[in-house]
This record gives sequence, C-alpha cells and structure tokens, in this order.
Amino acid sequence: MDVQKKLKLDKKFILTVTGSDHPEIITTISEILYHFKGSMEVSRFNRIKDHFSGLFAVSLSSLYFKSFMACLESLESTKLKFEFHSTDNCQASYPFDPENIVFEINAWGFKEQVTTIELLRILSRNHLRVDSIESHAMINRQGYTLLLKVSTDHVIDIEMVERELQALAEEESFYISLMDDEEDIKEAI
Repeated sequence: MDVQKKLKLDKKFILTVTGSDHPEIITTISEILYHFKGSMEVSRFNRIKDHFSGLFAVSLSSLYFKSFMACLESLESTKLKFEFHSTDNCQASYPFDPENIVFEINAWGFKEQVTTIELLRILSRNHLRVDSIESHAMINRQGYTLLLKVSTDHVIDIEMVERELQALAEEESFYISLMDDEEDIKEAI
C-alpha cells in the first residue's frame, strides 16, 4: 500500500511566498511538497516585472510539518521569504471547500476606475468574494481589461447577478463575460 494514502493530511495552512521572481519557484515548492507527501489545494500567485508573490493552501501530515517548514526556510534569503499561516481559526474551510461556486469574469473597455469600483460593489452585494484581479492596459491604450476570479459559499441567483453586471456594462460602455466551471466543461467538450 502507498505510504501517501496511509498518511492523514491533518495539517492545513497557508504558505505565502514573496521575493524576486525565479522561474523555478513554483516547481521547487511543488517538489518539496511532493517529497513530504503533501498536497497543494489552491494556489494564487503573481509575477510583476522581477517580483513574485504567492499564496498556497497546503495540506500536509503533521508528522512532516516541521521538516517541511525547515526545508523551505533553508531557501530563504534577502530575495525570498516564506511565511506560514494557520487555518485553524478560519471561519469556513475556504479555500479547501469544494462546495464553493467559482466564477471567472472577463471585462474589457473600462475607461474609468469608478466603474471598476461599482462592479466590485455589485459582486460584494451579491456575496461574491473576489479571489484575484488581473488588470491590463488595452493594446490601443483606450482603457483597460479586468480578469476577476470570484467565489461564494452562499446560494445566489446568478441570473440576477448577470443582469446587474450587464446593466452596468451597458451604462458605462464596457464589455463583460461571466463563466463558471460548468460552462468551462461545456466548452471543453
């Protein structure tokens, strides 16, 4: 029987990584986690120019936790820092909760920051938590695009949310599309 199947992944925590970008940082963390028979549940990271920041939700056997920490801390330098945050006192099991509904919102043609703020207010009113935002200037420099990943553990009326977002898009002259996991599956087939 496989040792990894026998081990209980009873230690759940958030690992944050900040520092100068290195093309192998994700691979290195994954290899170390694999070595200690752990699991990366969720990851979010950004690279901006030569800077890197990442959040990783990790599950690991408590038997290996101190060794895992020591291994990563041995890689620390003035250019790379690791921090460990317990999820013991977190309210829900988010981000580990597979019951969360996850959406991706792609919007483009924004002219003013105020419009972005109103979009975020609509999401908040409807109990949609923003997990990540990417913003990029449009090629013609006539505005910017947003890619948002949002999730919720509430029961929501997605059609009502779509209507609110579409009304804002029409009023402020930008374009928006909303995709969930089911639509991704349909498109993949």
